[in-house]
Amino acid sequence: MAPFRLLAAAFGLAAVAACQQGIRTTMPWETPTVPPAEEALAAQCAGDAAMAAQLDAAVAAARDGGGKTPLAPAPLLAQIAQSHACDMARTGRVDVEGSNGSSVVDRARAAGYPVCGVVQLVGRGGGPADAVARWLSAEAQRTELLGQASRQIGSGYALGADGAAYYSVVLGDDCR
Repeated sequence: MAPFRLLAAAFGLAAVAACQQGIRTTMPWETPTVPPAEEALAAQCAGDAAMAAQLDAAVAAARDGGGKTPLAPAPLLAQIAQSHACDMARTGRVDVEGSNGSSVVDRARAAGYPVCGVVQLVGRGGGPADAVARWLSAEAQRTELLGQASRQIGSGYALGADGAAYYSVVLGDDCR
């Protein structure tokens, strides 16, 4: 028991010393609460609501064609999707990982959306129907797009400096 007490005392002293110096430490059992960079980008990138609606409609058509249940629009998912589309357009990089290393789960938590089954699809170029067609042609994305675990959708669109369209769709289930 003595080694544990010694370790706990050393950790406690380090935390006190950090506090006295104004340093915020994160305990190993805590999750850091740093808002994703994408949240700030959403204010800087208006996107295009009509294009996001077209993306929602293309997803709905694909799901209907596959005999899947329709998805309800979710403003928080749209906010997450739009901010990520802005992030991709700003960086010119198509990836589900944010430029700050955040995942869609991180972004959902930061926005206050429950993370039950939250998934994200991203793409660049073409129109909304083209993006959905590309997702349907790849097995992993097709499974996510047509999955029955999702009940809600949010879509985002942004035009990059390279002139390309950047798309982000976030699917989830508000499991509260």
